[in-house]
Amino acid sequence: MVFLQQLQQIPASQLAMDGSEPKSYQQLRAKAEQIRQHYPQLAGQAIALHYTGLAEFISALLAFDGWCSALYLLPETDISIADEVYVWPADGSKAPTAAVAASSPEAVLESVQETVQQTVWYLATSGTTGTPKWIAHSFTGLSRAIKCKAAQQPLRWGLCYQPYRFAGLQVLLQSVLSGACLVDASQGDAGARIQVLQQYQVNALSATPSLWRQLLMTNQLSAVPLQQLTLGGEIADQPLLTQLQQLFPSARLLHIYASTEAGVGFAVSDGKAGFPAAWLNQSHSQVQLRINAEQHLCIKPPVIPLEQTAVTVDQHGFIDTTDVVELREARVLFLGRASGAINVGGNKVHPEQVEQVLLQHDAVLQAKVYGKASSVLGQLVVADIAVAPDTDTKALQADLMQLCFKQLQRHQIPTRYYWLSQLSNSNTGKLSRKESNV
Repeated sequence: MVFLQQLQQIPASQLAMDGSEPKSYQQLRAKAEQIRQHYPQLAGQAIALHYTGLAEFISALLAFDGWCSALYLLPETDISIADEVYVWPADGSKAPTAAVAASSPEAVLESVQETVQQTVWYLATSGTTGTPKWIAHSFTGLSRAIKCKAAQQPLRWGLCYQPYRFAGLQVLLQSVLSGACLVDASQGDAGARIQVLQQYQVNALSATPSLWRQLLMTNQLSAVPLQQLTLGGEIADQPLLTQLQQLFPSARLLHIYASTEAGVGFAVSDGKAGFPAAWLNQSHSQVQLRINAEQHLCIKPPVIPLEQTAVTVDQHGFIDTTDVVELREARVLFLGRASGAINVGGNKVHPEQVEQVLLQHDAVLQAKVYGKASSVLGQLVVADIAVAPDTDTKALQADLMQLCFKQLQRHQIPTRYYWLSQLSNSNTGKLSRKESNV
């Protein structure tokens, strides 16, 4: 069932947006049908969709799924698309050749239904660990993990991710398909987002751990009436999970493992970092998990990406996520991305693993670990640490050294610390991994 048909089965609800008049889902459906009627020449075409606003974006998704052959969700970064792909909103410079006769909307729809069996949705990877690439999905696969229960309708979701990325699209689909309210909080700094969340009384929020930390640093997050908290996109460390549990003791807390390449993998709801080792080598939430010889987590989702050229899939259908994990006390813990390791004298150091140790200290608000060039060892481990203005950094550094000596090997311990008031995030909400200019 295509997106528009599925939306027609839920009650009309209101879509709240920051800075503009709220729209109902009924209005968005009408706009989608209007697009189909006014642009019959787009039927069966490949469409590249620019994001111009939440309401317009949802209307276009509703219009083009099941109507066009392919749908590319354009990110803000440069990524190539074929010349024959039509860019929406149209700038008038390139009109597609009509795939069907445009005598009437009814004739167009009938013809398209005969030729377009399934629209291919192309989502771009973030490019954090390499050049961004297109990953092909179906609407069925994208909406597989969406909960459409009646209990979801009273939720007011805050959209903190970019909606044209995989994580943002999941929040969008969860809201729309369950008939819940959706509030656009994807722009601005942490303080501006908090104002939007408070204004619209958002009670369900999904964000990266890095953004959650920034929201916590405002000391205003407790005023948002959250009933559901979701973390994704980065490793959810235990100190952050514990802090959110204490701040919202009655809320449902989830951290989700998902990626543009593999789709939604699994959700962990027990408040602990990592996931139970018992989930390995068995089916959990229709997903199979295992660890390969390189200590990478491999995942076999029920729906494999339509085109497998951009992902590594073995003969048994498992996708190599390249996320390095370790087994510890019946728990599988994430160490970091294989491609992001620092090389210290031939020893691999995963920045995320060191960051998780540093974040155990109450005075550390944010932490970023990275490598600096060394003529002797190749690279040295250094750390940017965000602290409160009145922090005694000399005493804190001594504490952190002791903490690291107890839990890390010598080559993993930072050799230098830089003290900052706040660390920056990338456009995707993740911690910016660019080397510090400090």
